[in-house]
Amino acid sequence: MKNIKKITFLALAVIILSGCSHQSKKSEIHSSSTSTGKGLVVVNKHHTNKVGHLSSNDLSPQKTVSVVVAYAGIKFPAQWGRALNDTQKDKLTVDLKNQSNYPYMQDGSGVAYMVTPSLGYTLQEVDGDNKIYLYADKKKIAQATMSQMVDYLNHNDGESIVSKLAPQANVNDERNNDSTPGDKSTISKTKLPGDAGLVNVPQNLQGTWYGYNEGSDKLDKITFSDHEFIASGQTVELHKIDSGFFNSHTYSDMSDSYHKATKNWGMATIVDKPLHGIRWLNIRSWMQGAGDGGYYGAHTEDGQPVMVTAYGATCATGSVYWKTPALAKQHKDKKFDDLYYGD
Repeated sequence: MKNIKKITFLALAVIILSGCSHQSKKSEIHSSSTSTGKGLVVVNKHHTNKVGHLSSNDLSPQKTVSVVVAYAGIKFPAQWGRALNDTQKDKLTVDLKNQSNYPYMQDGSGVAYMVTPSLGYTLQEVDGDNKIYLYADKKKIAQATMSQMVDYLNHNDGESIVSKLAPQANVNDERNNDSTPGDKSTISKTKLPGDAGLVNVPQNLQGTWYGYNEGSDKLDKITFSDHEFIASGQTVELHKIDSGFFNSHTYSDMSDSYHKATKNWGMATIVDKPLHGIRWLNIRSWMQGAGDGGYYGAHTEDGQPVMVTAYGATCATGSVYWKTPALAKQHKDKKFDDLYYGD
């Protein structure tokens, strides 16, 4: 890819909030808790005919988290009831982990949202809506879209629970930058000159991200897989280049067959040290000499995982991309104090 455009990604971190039986002041949710032989708290709910006003179109990140936990606690009290109850006693907290650390989580986009060590969920965009996969005790117990969760809560007195949980929402991003320069940063060399192997994209960059380029109203979408960068309908395979080869050859030196074999390759490097508080993945065209290429780094803004894109020798921020189109639109043109914009 010759000129990798500056892109910043939006990461939706739907944060799991834990909580349990919510006893409303006036007949919102009349719930009582009973202990089972295993010590689980079962929420017994008796809902009214009142329909709530939650909407999946205007959820803040905090409300999104609250919806997931409220839905799980009400609909699956045997597994999630105690967590919902405990959440109302303490500050709502969810830990973002690498999904690869949980082999039983087969569905999702690379991030595990853990409420407790045994309760969590993943999410994946399906037909424009986020599908949530709920897990308990190393088993998937259910899946539902965000729209379905909101509808369920509106018909089961869940709005008041969401309103109570949302102000306390908190998230800790505990994902590691597993890819560091060295033996684990690349795999699978070809026999083509200069190829030092496929670059392993850091786990917290993987997935699909949404955002807007500065001055544009067109929504951009960029996807990272294990070893690929996908944008504008083009897939670029990310390779590390042998430094000795790169220093002694130019692209024009190579044969037509070499050009054809590497036409969809990108020259990728994981920067050794963080700059502006972010660990960057740099991508340039294969054997590109002049120019800095594009920089991509995982970060957190407004309690949500995002992907920042940057450009130039100073890594000036270009855009911030999020995990859903809705979050991208909500934060369009917003600048963040902790990012370096080169001003």
